[in-house]
Amino acid sequence: MRISCSVAWIIIAFAVPAGSPAVAGDEIILSATEKHEKSNTFQSDIQPILARSCVSCHAADNRKAELNLADVAGIKAGGESGPVIVAGEPAMSRLFQKVESGEMPPDEKNRLSDAEVRLIEQWIRSGATLPIETEGDRAQVPSQHDVIPIMLRHCTVCHGHRRQEGGLNLSSKATMLTGGNSGPAIVPGRPDESLLIKRIQAGEMPPHERLVEASVKPVEADEALVIERWISAGAPEADVQPDVATSEPDPLVSDADRAFWSFQPPAPVEVPVLHGNDRVRNPIDAFVLQKLEQAGLAFAPEADRTTLIRRASFDLTGLPPEPEEVTAFVNDSDPMAYEKLIERLLSSPRYGERWGRYWLDVAGYADSEGKREQDLPRPFAWRYRDYVIRSLNADKPYDRFLLEQLAGDELVDYEHAAEITPEIADNLIATAFLRMVPDATWANITGYVPDRIEVIADEIDVLGSAVMGLTLKCARCH
Repeated sequence: MRISCSVAWIIIAFAVPAGSPAVAGDEIILSATEKHEKSNTFQSDIQPILARSCVSCHAADNRKAELNLADVAGIKAGGESGPVIVAGEPAMSRLFQKVESGEMPPDEKNRLSDAEVRLIEQWIRSGATLPIETEGDRAQVPSQHDVIPIMLRHCTVCHGHRRQEGGLNLSSKATMLTGGNSGPAIVPGRPDESLLIKRIQAGEMPPHERLVEASVKPVEADEALVIERWISAGAPEADVQPDVATSEPDPLVSDADRAFWSFQPPAPVEVPVLHGNDRVRNPIDAFVLQKLEQAGLAFAPEADRTTLIRRASFDLTGLPPEPEEVTAFVNDSDPMAYEKLIERLLSSPRYGERWGRYWLDVAGYADSEGKREQDLPRPFAWRYRDYVIRSLNADKPYDRFLLEQLAGDELVDYEHAAEITPEIADNLIATAFLRMVPDATWANITGYVPDRIEVIADEIDVLGSAVMGLTLKCARCH
């Protein structure tokens, strides 16, 4: 049943007690409206909750999990796990999931009350409206750092530093403004007049008939939107300073992180003093025996010479000793017989073959490219394998061993050498360490930029795990 406005006002007037001012009805209506609006207001309800319970760990200067909840831009950007808000869907929003489960904040004293959790749920369900036109929002305008990577993926094979078809170079804002034979590629502030946008939207660039030849893919719709937004904003340039290491503490690394055991520098340890045991011949024996005694155990009986030579031979060469070698060692009366045995085994070519395989495993050595169905062979990978074996047999210092593998091509002027000596060849072969990861580029008929970037990222990951004992996988995205 519908009631006219005049009838509604009569009902309200009679509902007001006698003697009360007529404005009371207005107050009732306004109060209800304000309450409804307030329930969905970010500034008045949601922001104070985040400020009190979340920003101590998730702010601009200490973005745990790369999440900043201190401003609108940070909330929109999300964290390392992706967006934290899905407007209209509390159950799909990580922010609501974490606070409802009690997983966040981890400190119980900052835990949200049920009423606060419900406020966040209602705010997200009603659309998660955020303030507009803040400094943070303006910071989200694309810059050249968002656009140039798109150019590198799709355009600069034909329009870059090395090759400039049509006289066009799209590798920087300056060269876009200069343009090519048809004029400037972009007109800042006017995307509809910018040839770059026109060609992309028309599907003319990159040309479909040359995608395979250039190993590029068409520009995606979201990428085209980034370019258009950048031009619309005047093609702004952002001065992003390199993130270089300094002596200042990194705000994203906590004291607890720094205290982790594997990051502590080695420190002298006092050798245990064990009395009444003549089998302790070196500090290692002392440490081992101390732990054994704590468990109520002792050293095993001393091995006889036949056992010793077998153990040493298997450990150092991977092969059993010849029978005549066993006989000679057992009958050797020299007090230094064992030391001589070890020196002989270390001098064996089999030593490098036995122990080189561990470094080859670290480097990911393979005789084929891996990935894709073709698994193309690497016909000269054996050269790197033999380099590793030679290095171990030569007792090459570890720092030199690493240096050659990381920068062997920088250690010698091979381009102007009168001849390629074995030393120069070794330095160049050593850099194959950086090419041992699986490589899918050109496994078929294309070598797309993302595939090449993946190979480089894998190389860096192998370097980190091999030399630092840390994987660098997180750094691909963060």
